[in-house]
Amino acid sequence: MFDKLLVGYDGSEGSRHALTKAIELTNLHAASHLTVAYINEDVVGGDLSYSNQQVGSAPILTEVSTPPPLPETNPDSPLHFAREYAEQMKETIEQQLVASGVQHYSVVAIDGHPARALTDLAEQEEMDAIVVGNSGKSGIQKFFLGSVSEKIVKDSPCTVIVIK
Repeated sequence: MFDKLLVGYDGSEGSRHALTKAIELTNLHAASHLTVAYINEDVVGGDLSYSNQQVGSAPILTEVSTPPPLPETNPDSPLHFAREYAEQMKETIEQQLVASGVQHYSVVAIDGHPARALTDLAEQEEMDAIVVGNSGKSGIQKFFLGSVSEKIVKDSPCTVIVIK
C-alpha cells in the first residue's frame, strides 16, 4: 500500500470525502503516515484576502505545527484571526484522525493555488500518493477555471486518487 499519503483539505464537501478515504487507506497499513494539508488559496505571498471567503476557508500563513510570532497583537487583526482559525482547523482535523485510529500523521497549512501547493509538497516530502476531492465544477465554470484535481493529476510526481 502507500507509506506516505497526502490529502488536500479546505473544509469543502469534496475535501471531507477525500480525508475520510485517506484515513481508510492509512488504516489499511499500520505504518502509513498521513499528512493533511489544510489549503487556503486566498493567501498568496502572505497577502490576506477575504474577497472570496467561504465557509470552511480562512487565511493560513504557514505550517500549523510551528506558528510564527504574530507581528500584530490586536485580537481584531486579520493575522490574529488567521492564526486562531488555523489552530481550530488543526485541532478539528487531529481529533478526527485520532478518533479514526490514525497513528502516524501530521497537519500542515499551506497557501497559494491548491494544485501547485499540493504537488510541490508531495514532491518535497516524497509522497507516495495524493488524495483529493472532486470540486463538482461543471460546464462553463470548469471551462474557465479548470479543475484543481485535473491539474494535480497532470502535474503530480506521484499517484493521485480523486474522490467523488
